[in-house]
Amino acid sequence: MNDNSLQRENERLKEIIKDKDRVIDSIKNENDAIKSSLIWKLSGPIREIGPAIKSITEKKTKNNQKIDGNISFSVVMPVYNVNIKWLKIAMNSVLEQNYSKVELILVDDCSTDAKLIGFLKKINHKQIKVLFNEKNEGISETTNKGVNAASGEYICLMDNDDELAEDTFRILDEYISQNGGDVIYSDQDIIDESGNCSNVLCKPDWSPDLLTSQMYIGHLLVVKKSLYVEIGGERKIYDGSQDYDLMLRLSRATRNIKHISHVLYHWRALESSTAVNPNSKPYSQTAGLRCIQDYFDNSNEKEAIVYESDNLFCYDVRYPNHNKKASIIIPTKDHKSDLETIIISIKEKTTYKNYEIIILNNNTTDSDTLDYFTQLEKDPIISVVDASFEFNWSKLNNYGTKYANGDVYVFLNNDTEIISEDWLERLVENAIRDEVGVVGALLLFPDGKIQHAGVVVGMGGWADHVYANAEPIHIGTPYISPMVTRNVTAVTGACMAISKDKFDKLGGFDEEFIVCGSDIELCIRAIENGYRNIYSPYIKLYHYESKTRSANDIPQIDFEKSYIAYAKYREDGDPYYNKQLDNNSKIPKWLGNTSLESNATVNVTNYEIPEIRQASFRKEVVEKKRLNLVIPSINAEHVFGGIATALSFFNEVCKRYDFDRRIILLDASPDKEAIEKYSEEYKILNCDADRVSDADIVDYVDRQSKSISISENDYFIFTIWYSFYIFAAAYRKFVKQDGFLPNKMIYLIQDYEPGFYKWSSRYMLAESTYMSEFDTIAIFNSNELKNYMIDRYHFYKSYVFDPILNEGLKKELNSLADEVKKKKIILVYGRPTTERNAFELNVAILKRWALLQEDADEWKILSAGEKHDDIEIGGNKIISVGKMTISEYATTLKESYAGLSLMVSPHPSYPPLEMAVFGVKVLTNEYANKNMNYFSENIISGNLGDLDSMAEQLHTITQNYTEYGKLDKSNESYINGKEMFPFISDLLNDL
Repeated sequence: MNDNSLQRENERLKEIIKDKDRVIDSIKNENDAIKSSLIWKLSGPIREIGPAIKSITEKKTKNNQKIDGNISFSVVMPVYNVNIKWLKIAMNSVLEQNYSKVELILVDDCSTDAKLIGFLKKINHKQIKVLFNEKNEGISETTNKGVNAASGEYICLMDNDDELAEDTFRILDEYISQNGGDVIYSDQDIIDESGNCSNVLCKPDWSPDLLTSQMYIGHLLVVKKSLYVEIGGERKIYDGSQDYDLMLRLSRATRNIKHISHVLYHWRALESSTAVNPNSKPYSQTAGLRCIQDYFDNSNEKEAIVYESDNLFCYDVRYPNHNKKASIIIPTKDHKSDLETIIISIKEKTTYKNYEIIILNNNTTDSDTLDYFTQLEKDPIISVVDASFEFNWSKLNNYGTKYANGDVYVFLNNDTEIISEDWLERLVENAIRDEVGVVGALLLFPDGKIQHAGVVVGMGGWADHVYANAEPIHIGTPYISPMVTRNVTAVTGACMAISKDKFDKLGGFDEEFIVCGSDIELCIRAIENGYRNIYSPYIKLYHYESKTRSANDIPQIDFEKSYIAYAKYREDGDPYYNKQLDNNSKIPKWLGNTSLESNATVNVTNYEIPEIRQASFRKEVVEKKRLNLVIPSINAEHVFGGIATALSFFNEVCKRYDFDRRIILLDASPDKEAIEKYSEEYKILNCDADRVSDADIVDYVDRQSKSISISENDYFIFTIWYSFYIFAAAYRKFVKQDGFLPNKMIYLIQDYEPGFYKWSSRYMLAESTYMSEFDTIAIFNSNELKNYMIDRYHFYKSYVFDPILNEGLKKELNSLADEVKKKKIILVYGRPTTERNAFELNVAILKRWALLQEDADEWKILSAGEKHDDIEIGGNKIISVGKMTISEYATTLKESYAGLSLMVSPHPSYPPLEMAVFGVKVLTNEYANKNMNYFSENIISGNLGDLDSMAEQLHTITQNYTEYGKLDKSNESYINGKEMFPFISDLLNDL
């Protein structure tokens, strides 16, 4: 460029700048004019909203940013001639997830729908890969092709017309990051064409025997890609049940199978789908049968044979019995007709021939029964053994095994009757399987309804029979059908089988249980020792329910032992049930997802709170003061723990004062056994009747549109939050209808019940009972709970009773001298799956302690409570001993020098108290108002917020080790306490 050209370019740029200056000046002038105008002044308030709108918009944008997460997922979706509408919805349910590390792989299996092919070819999205088969390969090969193209660490299998729940991948990421897992599955429901959800299926945790009975895993199924590839993926020969075959082979390759107890998958109900019409793919039935048989053919149970059942997609697996001998053990007393019924039914209906019957005569006095024994002894396969000691169900059955010659023990009630002819061979063939502990049966009431279809431990706060009083029919929602073989935590001792070698290994029934609970405890012990328990609906009997024994009170020791045995399940739930199901309802009821939301519409009929069904009152004139106990039930199966304590308290008050008495039942009508027990002392009425006697029991279970009579002289005792809630609500209505106010209410508070629930409706309702406007006398079962509560809530007055030492431990303690020889043992209360016991903090403290303690390698660290892997800690290790018998526990307490027991709760847990009296110097933690130092000089309460300080305190204990330790028997009321409710006289003055 020459000089002239440069000059011209320079002049041109100057003109451009002048033009820009003129434009800027013009804009400034216009801006000044606008600001001085009336419109500008009037619009000032509106303009002030602008920054707020901008802030909200930016916040919304920020919240919509996708989470990166730790784990990458590939959703593999085979596509074939699907309606584009459903495919788009399925795709969007993946792409709209608030999680970034997700890819969607669509693999078309040579669809013939030109519009669909055109739609797929136009897809251009960074999260989507689209592949096309040149010919129709079938669903297995198509899925495998998608997996091969996947880059994610985990594969999610999804149908082309279904939906994922919102936040699925965030939840998967959080769960896997915390818990690991090679295979993960979730709960599911069915979604219709309008987006309405129904038929939720709340699944149990990993259940191998259920899987060989039914493909319960379903959706969502998530698999590590490396494992999927390792086993060869899906197999074309099982198309139709390809996921079933895949899951069976995965279970052979890994036991690291996890379950997320939330609905993460909505299975679309279309006419072509098995979700709505199982007959739409009949080939799946036979494919399922073949893949299960293949699974067994390639396992260590090669002799198993799989059959179809009466229900579609459900299967019946039979195992070899090897003609093992069964010993049927039947305790009995009197009641010839009952015993005759079961004996005749065994002899006439049982097709399995290699068995013996051992009848345990527990103090029979009836002459007809004694004559029948003589007759039975003529039969070479029947023995009558005298068991001339006080009734103890556990001891009786253990005693019976001493006379048994069989390979399998079958414990059977005398009030049962055989229905299925092959009942015994099924019990035997399952009991002798290597991995099986205890086997149970389907028991029916005489009217044909279910009495037992497996036990859920923790149900109702204790343990109960799921599906009790339901019809024995196949249903698929909201829980596994009662007509399918499945794994369970426990079965009833009315009919249970276990092989002799496993029974001996487990140590038999715990004879510290007297009437009930030891059957459940044995099942729990079997699981803790690595076995799994089975319920089979094909083993059918009638159960006529406890006719032989009179309905004596269940001993306190049974409550205490059961409370300890069931604690883990009460707090964490039964793994073979589901946390989304109402644990207070025997008939499975879905509570709804507690932490998830979905774009789909949910059927709100599932959101009832059955506990708070309303009560209503009518006036009655009763001249004398009447004490009323409002409880759920008086049936023996429910009278544990809190209910038992309430009954004991009620009876003790009535002994001290001449009240009229009334027990009001809210949840369960009295059964035959309860009627026999109470009918001599009480008149049993329905709620329509007014006072009949000075001691009535009123069945108020069916209270729909019904009232119960009350008088101005009525006083009420409540112990469960909803009993207080519904009566307080009824009083509020009653007062408005010209009724009268209640007298002082007595509230027996045995735990902080809102803590039983997550932040929820029930939490709010339970807590509201501590804030009633009516005068309430609160009675607490520990000073710590009392202090925690009265700091937060106001009561008219409060009393307290404290824990006492377990009877078995008391006996052991009182047999010891004041000093015992101690070893270098640290006893840890170790329950990794119970968060309130802070197991991780135990480990952290011990690791720090090991660095401080010069002779750390000389100390043995025992973790008791729950079986877990041993844990290395700096040259030493925490050795898990799991759950101990009372005798084993007492021996360990006697020998241990130091203890570590943590509890994140205002309640004092039992182990620190037990350790202290046995001379163990135990380190525990403070919580809120709780500090247990006052209880014994052997207890040191530390601050869990300072783990170094906790470790130093433990170090101080172990540094001062001496060979002999002094027992602390100073707390007489704890060790030998006899009067449980010492405040009753003062309470009566309040009334």
